[in-house]
Amino acid sequence: MKTAAYKKILCSLGVLLFVGISFLVWYVYSGLQFISPHFHANFAMYVDGKRIDFSGDRFMEDVAGCSLTGEMFPEDRVHLHENNPDTIHVHDEWVSWGHFFSNIWIVFDSQFLSAGNGQVFEETQDKEITYILNGEKVRNPFNDPIRSEDRLLVSYGAESRDEIDVQYESVSSNAGEFNGKYDPGSCGGNNESGLIVLIQELFGHKH
Repeated sequence: MKTAAYKKILCSLGVLLFVGISFLVWYVYSGLQFISPHFHANFAMYVDGKRIDFSGDRFMEDVAGCSLTGEMFPEDRVHLHENNPDTIHVHDEWVSWGHFFSNIWIVFDSQFLSAGNGQVFEETQDKEITYILNGEKVRNPFNDPIRSEDRLLVSYGAESRDEIDVQYESVSSNAGEFNGKYDPGSCGGNNESGLIVLIQELFGHKH
């Protein structure tokens, strides 16, 4: 009788364990679908030979909070932070260069550049807008998606191609380093464990 009772208890515990593990697997699998990507790119902007400084607080944005709902605002999707003026943090799929620049009040196309402070720079016979993406001159990257470790130069002025190449060389190339680092403000990406985020959500702790 005792043996039968023990078997019944063990069987019940086994069922409970199976249900618990199944729930955990489902929870993790479901939650991972909401963990957004996180990667980095670099950029620089020059106007009339002078590099624009984007290190001010007004260009910075808090990183996206961790949530299983996946809800994001435009500024959460792509931004600068920690007063780093040239390393872009991307936290969502299909984020374009236009999304990023709009978040820091910059609008441009192939013939004009608006700096967001009332200044508008238009192409003339003497000055032009040049975009160098990953070493190649492109017409207008505004609608192009940002890729991991992209390097973009936006330049307005009368500089020669050699001078523009020098400007491009000044664009940081540390995106790969940031891809390899843990980002305590990120809910996903290459390094932060989705399991950690899910466990924190499970126990009601959000960072």
